[in-house]
Amino acid sequence: MKKVLKVLLIILLIIILIVAGGFAYLYFNGMSGMSNTSEPKEGQIKIACAGDSTTYGHGISGWPKNNYPAVLQNLLGKNYHVNNYGVSSFAVQESADRSYRTLPHYQESLAYDADYVVFMMGSNDSKPINWKGADAFKTDLLSLLDTYGDSEIILCTLPSSFFLEGQTEGVTNHDIQPLIVEEIAEITREVAVERGYTLIDIHALTSQHPEWFEKDGVHPSNEGAAAIAQEVYAVISSK
Repeated sequence: MKKVLKVLLIILLIIILIVAGGFAYLYFNGMSGMSNTSEPKEGQIKIACAGDSTTYGHGISGWPKNNYPAVLQNLLGKNYHVNNYGVSSFAVQESADRSYRTLPHYQESLAYDADYVVFMMGSNDSKPINWKGADAFKTDLLSLLDTYGDSEIILCTLPSSFFLEGQTEGVTNHDIQPLIVEEIAEITREVAVERGYTLIDIHALTSQHPEWFEKDGVHPSNEGAAAIAQEVYAVISSK
C-alpha cells in the first residue's frame, strides 16, 4: 500500500511540475492571457494602451518586461504610469466574433481615466468572419474612440501582416487578411485626420521590417515590440 501511495504521489508531483512548467512557458511568451495592470501613484501621467494581441504581447519572449507597453513604461520612467489593456483575438467592430467592447479589460480601460489612450487595433477585424467593409469598420472605430471621453487619443495604425511561403492573396496565419489590413490602416489614417488625433503610423513602420514577423506573419517579435514602444515614446515624451 505504501508503495502504491508513493507511486501516486510521484505521478501527482510530475503532473504538477508539467502543468506549472507549461503555464510558465505560456506566461513568459505572452500566451497566458494574464493581465498585469496596476494602480497609478498620485501625480503620475496615466497612459492606457488599448488593443489586441500586438498590444498584449502575444509571442513576446520574456513577456512581462518586453511587451510594448512594458517597454514604454521603462522608457517613460517614474512620472508616467502605463497599463496594458490589450487582449488577443479581439476586434473593433461590435458585430465581430470577439468585440473589444464586450471585455472587462475595455471597461477597466475606461475606468482608468487615462490622460492618453494609445489605441491600436484592427487586425482581427480583417478576418473573413468579421470584415463587413470599410464603412462599417470606420463607423465602429469612431464610436469606440468616442467612449474614451476626455482622454487624449493617440491613434496608431495596426501593424503590417505578411503572407508566408510565396502567397499573395487570401488569409495568412490566424485568418488575418493582409490586403484588408492595408485597407484598415488607411481608414485609421483618415480617422486621425478627421478627428485631429495624433497619429502614429505603425503600419508604415512595420511594413519595412518583415523580419519582425517571421514566426507567423502577424505578431511582432521582441525587436518589433521595442520599435513600436520607441515610436510611442517619441510622441508622448514630446507632449
